This record gives sequence, C-alpha cells and structure tokens, in this order.
Amino acid sequence: MLLSTMAFSKNRPSITLIGSGSLAQALGPALRNSGYKIDSVVTRNASESRRRAGRLARKLRARVINLQQFGPDAPIIWLLHTDDALAETARGLAMHPGWERKLVFHSSGALSSDVLAPLKRAGAYTASVHPMMTFVSGSTPEMSGVPFALEGDRPAVAAAKHIVRDLGAEAFTIASKSKVLYHALGSFSSPMMVATLATAERVGRAAGLSPAQTRKLMQPILEQTIKNYFSRGAAAAFSGPIKRGDLETLKRHLRQLQGVRGAGNVYRALARSALMELPSARKKEMLKLLKVIS
Repeated sequence: MLLSTMAFSKNRPSITLIGSGSLAQALGPALRNSGYKIDSVVTRNASESRRRAGRLARKLRARVINLQQFGPDAPIIWLLHTDDALAETARGLAMHPGWERKLVFHSSGALSSDVLAPLKRAGAYTASVHPMMTFVSGSTPEMSGVPFALEGDRPAVAAAKHIVRDLGAEAFTIASKSKVLYHALGSFSSPMMVATLATAERVGRAAGLSPAQTRKLMQPILEQTIKNYFSRGAAAAFSGPIKRGDLETLKRHLRQLQGVRGAGNVYRALARSALMELPSARKKEMLKLLKVIS
C-alpha cells in the first residue's frame, strides 16, 4: 500500500538501504535517530563492501543482505551507491517481483530518477533525493539544515519531503534537466575547492613551507574569505592584485608559478574566471597578459 501523509505522521515506515559507503554511513544513523527503522543493509559480494555493510548494520540493528538475494520487503528502498552502478542495479532489481507501489530513491546528484526506469516499469514510484553535502570517511556531517534536491514521481517526492523534514534538513524540488549543472555546482563548492587548496599546498611547498605550515597560514584568510562571501557576496569578498589591476604582481606570480607543477594553469583559469564578472581594474591588459605568459 502506498504511504500516505497520515502514515508518516503516525508511524514512520521502514527503509532498506542499498550500499554502505560514506553517504550511507551518515544517512543511516540520521534516519534511525529520526525515528525510521532501517530493516536491511544490502551489499555486493566484495569483501570490503560486506565489511562496511556489517559495521553499518550493527549500528542500525539491521540485517545484512546480499544484493543477489534481495527482495523489496520494506516500503522504501534507498539506493546509496556510486552513480555508474545505478543503471545496472536498477535493471537487476527490476527482475525481482514485488515492486508495485514501492518507493525507490537514489541519491546521485548528477542523475535524475530516469535511471530507475526499470523499477518504475515494474510498478515502483521513483525519485532522486540528493543532499548537497560532502561525505568522506572519518567525518560524519550533521543532516540538520542540509538542502536535499528532489525530483521524480509525485508520490515518491512527497514521501521524500517528509523524510527530509524529519531529518531536520531542507527539501526543494529541481527539474530533471537541471541535475547535472546542480551537481557541478556542488563540485565547485567542495571537491574543486579542495583541489584548489591542494594546489595552494604545492605552492607552499615550493616556497619552503611544510603542508602543516601552509594550512596554518591559509586558515585565517580562507575562513574570513568564506565569511565575507556568505555575508556580502562574491564581488564584495573579492580582493587582491586582480581587483587592483596590479599587472606587475600578476606577472611575477605567473612567472614563478611556471616552476610549480600545474599551479600556473590553475591560476590562469581562475584569473580568467575572475575577470569575467568580478570587479577588477585594467581588465583588457590583464587578459592580454594571461595570454602572453603561458
């Protein structure tokens, strides 16, 4: 039977998690703490996958089930493994009976609910339910306040909204055609930022600093920059030689960065991006300089 609003308010339904990676390790306990029973953690045959699933299942007081032996017993099935495996998993799961009026979620940021089409054809209601948050081993972020992007079948989206709100998070709907750019936004917000900071560490090493010294030097300016950005916006948070139109400093940076692996390319790409819309003096001269020194 399809879950109604009343069912959610009176008795939160049980959920099966498929996957046991970093997202599952954070989401599973958060769901349980919000009153949801996790009945099973479904895993592949690989030994590391089984170990992770076992650890998570013990925390959640759930069963561990092999993917090949899985059947859709719970009202909600939530796929939490890698994007590239979703289509294959959906096709495999759809071969099992019992999907009529089940709710099936996946948490890929870039893929829409269309990847679950085999399960939809089997009778399930499907949705993508993606938290805009970073999940890494050894760090478990709070779900409170995290935005979740939802799209898919109306019943599945409605159920997902209930669950997200119970987590203390924020649900919003997104068009399926916008998922890839939405996910790219997340990439700029976290992994690409980390990649930029890793480049800064290489520059620090070239300047004779240890990684620890470099991080200590970066922390105050980075924290203030982020604070300025969120309180005042990009233009007001922007500072430095590009904003001032300081050509000679830009030349010195570019020439010295030629000796740091990859750093010059990153610097030029970010400088060109800054010159597209951030406040800066002598834009034409700077763009010309970026082309000359390469």
